[in-house]
Amino acid sequence: MQSALNQFRISIQRVRDLIALHNSVKAQATAALDISDILRSALVLSVSALDYYIHEVVTLGMLEIHRGTRPEPAVPRNSTQSSFSRFQVSLGSAREDRKIAIDIASWIESEIQQSYGDDFLQQSHNISHLIPVISNSILNQLNNTSWLEAEIRETLSYKSFQEPEKIAEAMRYISTAKLWLEVANKIGKPDKEIKQQLKLIVDRRNKIAHEADIDPTFSLGNRWDIDESMVNDAVDFIEQVVESIHRIL
Repeated sequence: MQSALNQFRISIQRVRDLIALHNSVKAQATAALDISDILRSALVLSVSALDYYIHEVVTLGMLEIHRGTRPEPAVPRNSTQSSFSRFQVSLGSAREDRKIAIDIASWIESEIQQSYGDDFLQQSHNISHLIPVISNSILNQLNNTSWLEAEIRETLSYKSFQEPEKIAEAMRYISTAKLWLEVANKIGKPDKEIKQQLKLIVDRRNKIAHEADIDPTFSLGNRWDIDESMVNDAVDFIEQVVESIHRIL
């Protein structure tokens, strides 16, 4: 899941580069030139980086659970299944795995033929020799999770993971951690304060993305104030949150 964090760090650096570009242009331009939209873009991109990270880390975590390299989250007290187990996939996508299970003998023969050649199949082998060969073939098939990855990405693509509650909901697919309490411990602030701060950032992002950042209490065309200090604080905070979440996982 490290790749999810690596991509987030790249995205955040791009945001910081955008803020630096704003500051450079501001230092050389006159006050008549309004370049505040560069900051608005940076704020939107920082929330986007958070959203992408959550999508990616949950997808990769679920694939690890499926492969058996990560433990499945514990079943909550008020349920009979974990969030991971309740995740739904289409029968159409699982069809190939079902075909293999139905005709396992033919599949094993085909896999061994591809991996070891016809000569191997023509020879006599004792069971102790065949077990690791068959085991490797089955393990390789289990690790081929392209259909499941496509299902997870398709399902999650309709969801937004920006609000604290939605992020916690997504994380329950791969972890039983009390997310915001643990993030709070790592950042050193109360969890309510952290969630509120994130909500305010996301709310401002929504104003920019969906309302053109227009302040309706003033005259036509006026927008909510924004400055580099405000955006830098938001970017720093989002970075803290993501880095803390990743350490918890």
